[in-house]
Amino acid sequence: MLNNITTSLSTNSSWNSSSDEYMLPNATVRSPSSPHSLTVNEVFAIIMLPIILIGIFGNTVSIYVYSRKHMKKSTVGFLLLSLSIIDLVVLLAALPTFSIYKLPFLPGYNKIGSFHTILSAFCIVYVYPIGCTAKMTSQYIIVLIAVERWFAVCRPLQVQVWCTLNNTIRAMIYIIVVAVVFNAPRFLEFTADLSTGIVNMGLSHSANNKWYFILYYGIRSIFFDTLIPFTVISVTNIQVIKQLQKSNEERKLLTTQQQKDKKTTTMLLVMVILYASCHMFNTSLKFVNLIFKTYAQFQFTLFRVLHHISNLLLVTYSMSTFFIYLIFSVKYRQVIAAVVSCRNVEELNTTSSRGKPKAVKVKSTSSNGYATIKSV
Repeated sequence: MLNNITTSLSTNSSWNSSSDEYMLPNATVRSPSSPHSLTVNEVFAIIMLPIILIGIFGNTVSIYVYSRKHMKKSTVGFLLLSLSIIDLVVLLAALPTFSIYKLPFLPGYNKIGSFHTILSAFCIVYVYPIGCTAKMTSQYIIVLIAVERWFAVCRPLQVQVWCTLNNTIRAMIYIIVVAVVFNAPRFLEFTADLSTGIVNMGLSHSANNKWYFILYYGIRSIFFDTLIPFTVISVTNIQVIKQLQKSNEERKLLTTQQQKDKKTTTMLLVMVILYASCHMFNTSLKFVNLIFKTYAQFQFTLFRVLHHISNLLLVTYSMSTFFIYLIFSVKYRQVIAAVVSCRNVEELNTTSSRGKPKAVKVKSTSSNGYATIKSV
């Protein structure tokens, strides 16, 4: 999502190949002949605002639910807690960078030296790289979830060895470190005078920094943000789906705990498929930019619209996980219901909905491809 920040910088701007690739937002002015018309950027900023706000609310709720003691002590619960935190960071970064930044009805909109313009410049230079880091972290958490499900469904005898909470925490630390290192150059893509709010292009200028555009924005981004995670996700999910189809034929042999594990796997599978669908569009546009050897959205209105649609899809994905949890996770609904009814949430750790004690740990495995790990 945040790889396309430069799309938001081209608001009804004139593209000049002899000087700058585009006029920065602080240099653009609205046409006096149509003072009430909205630009493409402004339309999408208005559309994104409610989606981002819903996503912020949903991920905040998810953080509360998965931070409960009986939820976060499982591997899946910890992964979903981490994903909710990272998605919240992505949405908080997207709020000013892709929405508030281009809302035309705010005071001081696009006026040099106004609070709105200075805040926009600050977000472009400093908040945008943080959002990029969070986006990459979120991608590899999804990869980690896919691998965990593959072990749980296809290698049940090994899941207790490899998919431990300590190993998952260690992998999460590696992911964060790699994401920070890989996205450090983003802080150099733009520079800004925070006294006036004027933004200037740095490494993001593809004409002056072709090596950066091709190697970093193009090749690095496509390989590490797309091909590697998509390959791992595709291989693991194909095998998981095959195993799920096989288990449907043996449904009568599944225990209650194994059926819960299957629901958990289905929920995570839906998340991964939705993730792949929303990110594939973004990857296709990066290939187009490499073909044109520049940011195609600065030359063609169609590609500008497609970039906005790509950003909209990625924001929608970060928002949609809340609804996926509500649909597929019984425990998620139980915690929310307990909060709404002012019940003690921690009671869910030991009591089921029928009032019977729940088993805290289940260590047995089955021969039909399911590890009886604690479901969420």
